[in-house]
Amino acid sequence: MEGGGGIMASAATGAMSSLLAKLAELLGEDCYQNQMQRGTRREVAFLRDELSSMNALLERLADAGAAAPLDPQTREWRDQVREMSYDVEDCVDEYMGQLRRRSGGGGGGVVGLVLGYVGRVREMVSRRGIAEQIQELRARVVEAGHRRKRYKIDAAASPSGAGVVPVDRRLPALYAELGGLVGVHGPRDELVRLLDDGEERIKVVSVVGAGGLGKTTLANQVYRNIGDRFDCKSFVSLSQNPDIGMIFRTMLSQVKKDEPELTGSGDMEQLINELRDFLQDKRYLIVIDDVWSTQAWKIIKCAFGENTCGSRIIVTTRIGTVAKSCSSPDSDLVYELKALSEDYSKMLFFRRIFGSEDKCPHQLKEVSVEIVKKCGGLPLAIITMASLLTTKSDTREEWMKVCGSIGFGLEKNSDVEEMNMILSLSYNDLPHHLRTCLLYMSMFPEDYVIKRDYLVRRWIAEGFIKVFGGRTLEEEGECYFNELINRSLIQAVDFQYDGRVYACRVHDLVLDLIVSKAVEDNFVTIVTDKRQVLRPQGKVHRLSSDCTNAENMLTCSKAVAHVRSLNMFRYSERMPPLLNFRSLRVLDLDGNENQRLVSQEDPSVDGLTGQPHLPRHRG
Repeated sequence: MEGGGGIMASAATGAMSSLLAKLAELLGEDCYQNQMQRGTRREVAFLRDELSSMNALLERLADAGAAAPLDPQTREWRDQVREMSYDVEDCVDEYMGQLRRRSGGGGGGVVGLVLGYVGRVREMVSRRGIAEQIQELRARVVEAGHRRKRYKIDAAASPSGAGVVPVDRRLPALYAELGGLVGVHGPRDELVRLLDDGEERIKVVSVVGAGGLGKTTLANQVYRNIGDRFDCKSFVSLSQNPDIGMIFRTMLSQVKKDEPELTGSGDMEQLINELRDFLQDKRYLIVIDDVWSTQAWKIIKCAFGENTCGSRIIVTTRIGTVAKSCSSPDSDLVYELKALSEDYSKMLFFRRIFGSEDKCPHQLKEVSVEIVKKCGGLPLAIITMASLLTTKSDTREEWMKVCGSIGFGLEKNSDVEEMNMILSLSYNDLPHHLRTCLLYMSMFPEDYVIKRDYLVRRWIAEGFIKVFGGRTLEEEGECYFNELINRSLIQAVDFQYDGRVYACRVHDLVLDLIVSKAVEDNFVTIVTDKRQVLRPQGKVHRLSSDCTNAENMLTCSKAVAHVRSLNMFRYSERMPPLLNFRSLRVLDLDGNENQRLVSQEDPSVDGLTGQPHLPRHRG
C-alpha cells in the first residue's frame, strides 16, 4: 500500500474504499484511459458513482447498528452489498492487470511475433470474459440500488430515536449488598482515603477500568460509606449519548430532597445556575458514573462552582484520557481499578454457585479453576460464568464444554448475552477504523501475546490505517494501538525501557465478543482444533488457522479462492496449496516459514529457489 491516503479496508464497508480508489485510478490515469473502450469507461464511471453512494450508506448503517440492532431486511442488504464489493474488486483487479500487461509490449523477432499473436488471442477471449463480468456486476449493483429504495434502507440509517428506553444494566450494581461482594473492601478504603483527606477545596477523583470490572459497584460502596458526612449528595449514571438536561434535573431532585420546592424545569442554563446557587455553600458528594467523553464532563462540571467546604466528586469511566481530563488537575487523582486476584476470583465464583469452595464437587474443582482463570479477574465475567453453570449438570464433561467455548463466542445464554451487551458498549463507542482494528485481533488465538510493531505492520498490510498530521503509517498505527489500550479493550503485558507498551493480549471475554462480531460480519473466519467458526455458504475473506485437524481443514479448503489474508498459527497436512489462494494479499506464517504449503510440482513455486511466489499485498 502506498504511504498515506485513506483507509482501504473496513469491517463496516468491506472492500468498498479500496474498490472506489481503484475505480478512480482507472478513470484518472492516462495509461488506463487510452486502452479502455468507451463503453467500458461508462460502466466504470457508473460503478464508481453508485458504489460511492452505497459506501456512505454502509458507514451510516454501522453507526445506526451501534446504537440499536438493525432489522433483518436492512442487515441482509448491508451484508450483500459488502460481499458484492469484494467481488467487484476482484474483477477490477483482473481487468487492471490485463491493461498493465497490454501496455507492457512484447519481445522482438519471430518469437516475439508468435508470442504477441498468442497473447492477443488470449487477451480477446479474456477481455470478452471481463466485459461479461462487468455487465453481471453492473446488474447486481443496479438491483442493490432498487432494493435500497424498495426497502427504504436509508430510513434505517437515520433512526428517529423514539424507541423503548432500555433498562439500565448497571442497576444490579447500585443495589448490591456488601456481604455479597468480594475484593471490594481494599479499593473502597483506598478510594475513601483519597477523598477524605481534609482538603477544603473541591476534589475530583476519577475511577478508570474496563467494562465489567466493578467501577459502578465500587463508587456506590464509597457513596454509601461516606455519604452521611456531607450536607447533600447525588449519584447519577450517564450513557454514551446522555440527556444532560435530565442528568441535571436528577441531581437537583437528589441534592434538594429535603426541601419542599423542587424546580429544575428550565433550560440548560437555568438548571446549571440553580445547581450552582444551591451547592455554593454546601459540602456535597456527587458521583458521575460512566462518563464516555470529555465534552460531556465539560458541560456537567459547569454546575459545580468553586467552594471551600470540602466537596467531593467521583467520576467513573472506561477511558483513560477521559479519566485524566475529569480529575483535579493539580493532583492528577486517577484511581485505576485492578482485576480481582486469583484467590478473590475463586472465592466469588464458588460463593455464587456452591456457597463456598468446600462445597464444590471434587470432579468440578480442576475445571472450575480453569474457568476462573479465563475470566481474568473480571467480576462481571465470573458472575456470568457462575450463572451459566448453575443451569448445567454437575458433570465434568458439561463444564469442560463451557470452558472450551470461552473465547469462541459460541455459548448462547441470557447471562452471557447480557455480559456481551455491557462489553459491547465499549466496542460500539469506537470510531470505524478502531472497530476494524479490534475485530482483526480475533484472528489471534486466546492468550496470544501480540507484539505492538508486529500488529501495526499487519494493520498496515491490510489497509486499515489512515495517516493524519504528517505522521507515518507506523506512528499512526501505534496511536491506534495505544487508543485501544487506553479504552481498556486490550491489555498491556510488556513495556519498553521508555515506557511504551511493547506487547498486549486480548482478554478472553473481549475475544469472545469480537469473534462473535467478526464472524457475524463475515470479516474473519477462524478454524481451530477445538471447533471451527465458518459462515455457512459465505465466501472466506480472512482466514485464521490454528488447526491440525484434517476434517476441519478439508471443510475450510473448499472456500479459499477468495481469501485475501491468511494467518497460520499451526500447520495441517491438509492445508491447501498457495496456488488455491487466488485472491491472497497478506500471508503470515507466524514464524513457521518452513511449513510446506506447496509442492515442487506446484507452479506457484520458484524453480530456482524452491520458494513460493507469494502474492504481494495490493492496496
